[in-house]
Amino acid sequence: MLLALLAGPAAATVPDIVGLGARWQGAGGGGVAVVEDGTAALLNPAGLSRVRRPTASVGYLYGWPRFEATPELWWDTNRDGLVDENDPPLAFDANPPQMGGVQASASRNVGGKFGVGFTAYVPTANLVRFRMFEPSLPNWIMYDNRPQRFVAAAGLGGQILPGLSIGASVDLLARARIRVAATLDAEIDASSTGTGTTETLSDVVTEIVVDVHEIDLAVVPALSPVLGVQLDVGQILPAIDGLVLGASYHHPLGLPLDVDLDVQANADVGGVGDLEPWVGAVVAQAGLSLFDHYQPRRVQMGLAYRRANALTVYADTRWTDWRGLVLNVARLETASLTSPFLDLNDTIVDGNSYDLVLRSTWAFRMGGDLSLPRFPLKGRARYLQLSFRGGFGYEPTPLVSQSAASAFLDTDRTMYTLGAGVEHWDPFDLVDGAVRFDIFFQYHVLARAQLPRSTDVPLAGYPVSAAGIPAGGSMPVIGGQWSFEY
Repeated sequence: MLLALLAGPAAATVPDIVGLGARWQGAGGGGVAVVEDGTAALLNPAGLSRVRRPTASVGYLYGWPRFEATPELWWDTNRDGLVDENDPPLAFDANPPQMGGVQASASRNVGGKFGVGFTAYVPTANLVRFRMFEPSLPNWIMYDNRPQRFVAAAGLGGQILPGLSIGASVDLLARARIRVAATLDAEIDASSTGTGTTETLSDVVTEIVVDVHEIDLAVVPALSPVLGVQLDVGQILPAIDGLVLGASYHHPLGLPLDVDLDVQANADVGGVGDLEPWVGAVVAQAGLSLFDHYQPRRVQMGLAYRRANALTVYADTRWTDWRGLVLNVARLETASLTSPFLDLNDTIVDGNSYDLVLRSTWAFRMGGDLSLPRFPLKGRARYLQLSFRGGFGYEPTPLVSQSAASAFLDTDRTMYTLGAGVEHWDPFDLVDGAVRFDIFFQYHVLARAQLPRSTDVPLAGYPVSAAGIPAGGSMPVIGGQWSFEY
């Protein structure tokens, strides 16, 4: 049982959770040594050197997390500034949103020994979702916001020596800069009461004007390089024909949202007792450091065995360096409060502080693809070929410990996959090549555990009656893809 939990198996965009391309998703979601279509642009760009005919694909996947329910929590639900027995329990749903999106790829040969490719995953619910969360409330960090963003990569691969291919690509992400400037003007006049005294504040506040001067949001591209290599050992040593080795490197990249806040509050006060009319101003400035997404450093290595285009088996291992992870929690970097009456700068502190220790992890994936002999057909379809796939994966959680101020959730994840495909020649002569339909099913199991979080007095984010917050559950994923040569 884990003493503390944090989401983090792999870089948890949808392609990193389930893989890219229905063929590979049905066979375990890996294949760094044998990938040979447009999806290689993200997994291993060296595989683009194996592209022989122009190929394009489009597909869709859908996944729905079914994680453990969160118990009722203590929270300032009545908004009186206190957390106590007078607050109705907070019914908080920590289950991440469903995943759904379009995946597409394209590739073609260039000059015989080189290939170019592009692959992308675009969520159908949103293109880029910026979301910060409260660290004291339970949150599946990697499964909540990270899968709700697009992924795109483009690359080039080529064979430089017999059996040896190398490649390079860029993983396209987005970063943002936000600036907000506003003024709040309040006019207070107690003379309207006749006596200069009043029962409530609303009796003397005659007008409040909110003037937003500027909201500047700039979303700019950010690029993370990916390097890859594949070695077809059989071309060098014919005695072990079919053995292929592969490796890729993904450079780390953080996606910061730099937020500058500039808020001025003005008060025009008159008619209050014997005081002379006066105007006061308070200027609050703050710089927030937000991280919508952190792409860690990754190294993937694998080997595969291919036999006569009928049988392919592979095994991958992936090292992910989570030690530099920055969560999508708003952090206060700078703050100042300027007022002619008060000096409070030394008392301004970050309300979202948390402390955790992470480690690098090793993950494992394996799978296979069996293609049956082609069955001849009459007419333009020419033939029919069926393929069956299966795979397995294991992703450990990187968290070593976390403080009592946070409730980040995740456990080790095990993945089981199945897939099938059918191939035939285009019977309508729309394209001059083969047409493929592939489907897959994945079942992810998150190990059951509990985050100890008990309290004798009401504390925000702590369970009302339970001794801890349960973690674990399952996540089915289904999808399909249509691809064709042209």
